[in-house]
Amino acid sequence: MPKETTLPEHFFIRTLAFSGPNVPVARLDFCPTVNVIWGASNAGKSFIVKALDFMTGAGSPLPDIEEINGYERGWLGLDLPMSGSVTLTRAIKGGEFGLYEPAVEPGTKSETNRVLSADHKASGNSVSAFLLAELGIADKRIARTLTGDKSTFTFRHFAPYMLTEETNMMAEWSPIRIADRSGDTFDKNVLKFLLTGVDDAAVVATKSVDAQKDANAGKIELIGEMIASAELELQRRFLDHAELAARDEKISKTIDDLQTRLTGHQDNLDALRKERRTLVDLMADANERRTEIEIMLDRFETLRRVYESDVARLMSLAEGSAALLAGSRRSCPLCGADPEHQRHEHGFDEIEMTQASVVAEIDKIHFARAELMKATASLRAEAEGLTTRAGRSGERLKDVDCAIEKAKPLEASSRKSYEDLDKIRDHVRQGLELSARIADMKARKTKLEAFKASRPKRGSVQTGVGGVVGHELAMHVQSVLHAWNFPGLQTVSFDDKSHDILINGKGRKGNGKGVRALMNAAFKIGILLFCKEKGLPHPGVIVLDSPLLSYRDPIKSRHGALANDEKEVVRTGLNEHFYRFLLDKASIAQFIIIENYEPPINLGPTSRVVAFVGPGGEGDRKGFF
Repeated sequence: MPKETTLPEHFFIRTLAFSGPNVPVARLDFCPTVNVIWGASNAGKSFIVKALDFMTGAGSPLPDIEEINGYERGWLGLDLPMSGSVTLTRAIKGGEFGLYEPAVEPGTKSETNRVLSADHKASGNSVSAFLLAELGIADKRIARTLTGDKSTFTFRHFAPYMLTEETNMMAEWSPIRIADRSGDTFDKNVLKFLLTGVDDAAVVATKSVDAQKDANAGKIELIGEMIASAELELQRRFLDHAELAARDEKISKTIDDLQTRLTGHQDNLDALRKERRTLVDLMADANERRTEIEIMLDRFETLRRVYESDVARLMSLAEGSAALLAGSRRSCPLCGADPEHQRHEHGFDEIEMTQASVVAEIDKIHFARAELMKATASLRAEAEGLTTRAGRSGERLKDVDCAIEKAKPLEASSRKSYEDLDKIRDHVRQGLELSARIADMKARKTKLEAFKASRPKRGSVQTGVGGVVGHELAMHVQSVLHAWNFPGLQTVSFDDKSHDILINGKGRKGNGKGVRALMNAAFKIGILLFCKEKGLPHPGVIVLDSPLLSYRDPIKSRHGALANDEKEVVRTGLNEHFYRFLLDKASIAQFIIIENYEPPINLGPTSRVVAFVGPGGEGDRKGFF
C-alpha cells in the first residue's frame, strides 16, 4: 500500500526558483519552521519578498535587475492544507499561472495540470480562489465605503499580513494598509474580517448611543490609567520635574558657550596641525633638494678634474709643436745645411695649424671651467640657504609641537564637559517629553469627557473592529513585545482611529525607524496568534524584511543614525529574544526573516540560515541568482 501523506495544518513555502533556457536554475529552499536569509546589501535579499508576492498573485512586475536577465519563469513550491504539495509557475513577464499537482522540480518541461487566472477573483479558476479555498474561504464581501459599497475579498488582501517589504516595515503609516489606493474604510474592514471571520455581506449595524457611551467610558478609564502610570514615572525619575524647562534652558545656554569654546580650541588645534604639516613638508623638500645638490656637486667636481686633465694634455701637445717649429729654423746639426736648403716630409704649416687648434681648445676648456665654477658656487650658496631654512623650520616645528601638546588638554577638557552636559540635557528632555505626553493625554481625556453620543446616520456602516476585539489584539501584540524584551513596555493599546497599536500611549510616527519595524512585525505576528487562538483562517506564513532595523550600522546604513528609542532596543538584547520567540512559535507558523546580520544565537538543526555574501564577499552564495 502507498504511504499516506500527512497534510500540513497551514501553508508551507517549500521552494522559490527561477529558470531559463540557457541559465542554471536559481532556487532557494525553505524549511517549515524558522528561515533566516542574511548578508550584504544589494545581494538580492529584498528580491525574495517581492518574488514571493509576485508568485502569489501580485500584479506588479518583478524588479528589473540585471541578474534576472536570461530567466523566463518563476516557480513556487507549496505544501497546502488540502492539496498537499503543489508547484505554481508563472512567466517573469506576468500573466496566468500554471499549477502542478503533485509538485514538480523547478524548470520541468512537462505540461501543467491546470491554468489559473491571475485576476483577483475569489471564485472561479483563479490563483486567488485556489489559495483561499485552501483556507476554507469563499465569496466573502468587504465594505469599502461608509455607504456600503463592497469588494470581493481575495488572497491579495491577505498578502500584506504575510509579506512585509522593508519600506512598509519601517513606514509611518498603519500596517493594515492593503495598497496605496485601497482606502481607510476598506483596510479597516479587511482587518475586521481577519479578526472576526465576519464579512460585510449584510449591512453592519452601527453603534448605539449606549454602546458609544460605554466605549467612551472605557477609553476614559484606560487613558486615566495611562496618565497615572506616566505621572508615577515622572515623579520617580525626575524629582525636580517642575524645574525641567528652566534646567533645559540653562543647560542649553551652557552647552552653547562650551560649543563656542570647543570650536575655538578645535580651530586652534587644526591650524597648528596644518602648520606642522606645512613645516614637515618644507623640511622634507629642503632635504631632498640638498641631496640633489650634493649629487650635482660631486658630478661637477668630476667634470672639473676632467677639464684639468684635458688642459694638461693639450699644454703638452702645444709645447711639442713649439719645439718642432723652433728646430725647423736652425741649421741642420748633421750636415750644416741652412734652413732654406733643407727638405721636410711634413709641412711646418700643418704643425702651426695644430698648435693654433690646441690653443683654441685650451681657451674653450678654460671658459667651460669658469662657467662650471660659477654653477658650483651657485649650488653651494643654494645648499647653505636650504640648510638655514631647514634649521629655522625645525626650530618652528619644535614650537608648534609644544603648542599642540598644550592645546590638546584644553580641547579634550572642553569636549568632555560638553558630552557630560549633553547627557544631562538628554535626561532632562526625556522628562520634558514625558510631561508633554501627560499633558497630551490629559487633553485627550478632557475631550473624551466632553464627548456626546450621536445617533448614527442612516445608511452608514460600522467600520473596522470594535473596542473588545481591538483590545484582545493589543494584548496579543503586547505579549509578543514582552516576549521580545521590548524596553520600557507598559501598555499596548488599540487605536480605533488608525486601527494601529499604541505603546504607552505613543503612536507609530513618534518612534524611530527601527522601533516602527518592530511594531509592524509584532502587529503581524499578533494577528497570526489571534487567528490561531480563535480558529480563524490564516496562511500561517510570516515573511518580514528587516524587522531588526535597530541593529543596523549607524554609519554604513542608508537609514542613518539610531534614534534614542532604537538605542534602547539595542541595549536590551532584543534580537536574541526575537529569534527565541520565533523558535518557540515555529510549530504553528513558518517564519522567513530577511536581515543584514547573522542571528546572534544558534537556531538549531530544524531551522535554516542562508548567507548572501554579495558580489564582493567571501562565501558560496553571492545572492539569489
